[in-house]
Amino acid sequence: MKKANEILDKVEIPFILIWEFMLIVRMISTYSLIPSKVDSFIFAIISLVGGLLFIRNGLDWVKKREKPSILLLLFTLALIVTSVANAPTGLVANVKLIIWEVLFFFVVYEVGKKNPKALFSWVEKVLVFTWFILLVISLGMFFVQFQYTMPLDKLYYGIRMGFFENRLYGVFVDPNYSATISVVSICFSFHLLKEAKSKLFKGFLIVNLVFAFFFVVLSGSRTAMIEIMAITILWVFFYFYYTKKAMALLKRLVLSAVLALLAVMTLYFTMDITQKVSVVTAEAVSKVIVIKTTDGKDDISLDRPDTGEDSDISNSRFKLWNSAVEIFKTKPLIGPSPKGLLQYAQKNLPHSWISQKEQTPHNFFFFLLATTGLIGTVPFVLFVLYNMIKAIITLFKMNRTNYLDYLFQCLIVLTILISACLIPDVVLVTRLGAMLFFLYIGRLNSKNELETSEL
Repeated sequence: MKKANEILDKVEIPFILIWEFMLIVRMISTYSLIPSKVDSFIFAIISLVGGLLFIRNGLDWVKKREKPSILLLLFTLALIVTSVANAPTGLVANVKLIIWEVLFFFVVYEVGKKNPKALFSWVEKVLVFTWFILLVISLGMFFVQFQYTMPLDKLYYGIRMGFFENRLYGVFVDPNYSATISVVSICFSFHLLKEAKSKLFKGFLIVNLVFAFFFVVLSGSRTAMIEIMAITILWVFFYFYYTKKAMALLKRLVLSAVLALLAVMTLYFTMDITQKVSVVTAEAVSKVIVIKTTDGKDDISLDRPDTGEDSDISNSRFKLWNSAVEIFKTKPLIGPSPKGLLQYAQKNLPHSWISQKEQTPHNFFFFLLATTGLIGTVPFVLFVLYNMIKAIITLFKMNRTNYLDYLFQCLIVLTILISACLIPDVVLVTRLGAMLFFLYIGRLNSKNELETSEL
C-alpha cells in the first residue's frame, strides 16, 4: 500500500498537466473532426488514473480522520439523487458527468489544497506556451482576414475558423470561452514574469501578454471584457491597499479606489485604441494578401451584428435564464437532472426558450436551479459564497509576505467565476475553466497558504 501511494504521488502532477493539455486541445475547433472514440479513449484513461487518486484520497481521509468539503459532498449526493430520480432519462450521461465532477471536487481541489508549488508553476507554463501558439495562429487569421465555416453535428454552430461575423474565432470553438482563457493566460504571464530570471523568458511572457490582450479585444467577447476590467479593479485596489499600509485606513481605501477607477478607465480606452489600430492594420495587410471571405464583404468591422441597437443586449441570455426559472418552478426540489434538462423541457415546456433553442442556461446558478433544484443549488452556491467571503476578508485583513501570490490566485478564481455567470463553466461541465477554478480554490484553502498568513 505504501509503495502504491508513492507511485500515485509521483503520478499526481503529470496527471493534472496531461488533463490540462487535453482540455486545451479540446478547445480547438478542428479537434472535433477526430473520431469520438479516440477522444473517449484518451479521457477514459484520464478518468481511470483520476479514479485511483480519488480512492487514495478517500483512504487518506479515513486514515487521518480528515474530511473532504462537506458542501461539495452534499452537492455530489444531490447529483446522484437527481440522476436516479429521473432514470432512465440521461442516466448514463449523468453518471459520466458525476464521475468528472467527483474528480474536480475530490482530486483537483485536493491537489490544490496540498499546494505543491511546482505543480502550479507547470500548470501556468503549460497553458501559456500552448496558448501562445494558438494565439499566434488565431491573430494571423484576423490580419489576413481568413474565414472558414463547416457544419458539424458535434458543435452547435459547426466549425467556424478565423474572423467570422465581425468576431475573431481563430482556431477555437467558442470566442467567449477562448477569450476567458486568454484573460487567464494574461494573469499567468504576469505571475510568471514576477519570478522569471531569463531575459528571453521575460520577453516571451511580455509578447504573450500583448497577444492575449489583442485576442480578448478582437474576439468581441463582452464576457472577457468584463473579466479583464474586474480583475484590473481588484488587483489595483488591493495592491495599493497592501503596499500603502503606513497610511490611515480611510485615506488608504480612498486612494486604492481612485487608482482602481483610473486603471480601469485607462484599460477601457486602451481596448478601444487597440480595436482601431487592429482594423487599420488588417485593412492594410488585406490589400497585400487577399483572402476571399464567404460573405463577400471587403470592409473590416468589429461591430457585432448580434448585439446592435435592435438586438437583445444579453444575446438571449435573459430568455435562457427566465426559461430556466420556468423549469425550476415545475420541479423545485430535485430537478430533471443535468443531462435530462432538454428532454424534460421539450416534453413539458415545449414553448420555453431552452426547449426551442436546445441550449443550456448560460449561468451556473440558473443551470443548477433548472437541473438539480434546491438540493443541488443550495450546497454549491454556499460553497462559492463561503470561499468568496473568506477570500475578501483575508485580502483586507492579512499581513504576510506572499500577499501578492494570494491576490493573484483570487484573480484566477474571479475570472472563471465571472465566466460561469455568462457562459457554461465551473460546474456541470468538463472544461478547462472548471479544472482551474477548483485547482486555485484549493490553493486558496491550502494549509500551507494559511500557515504563512497572519490574520
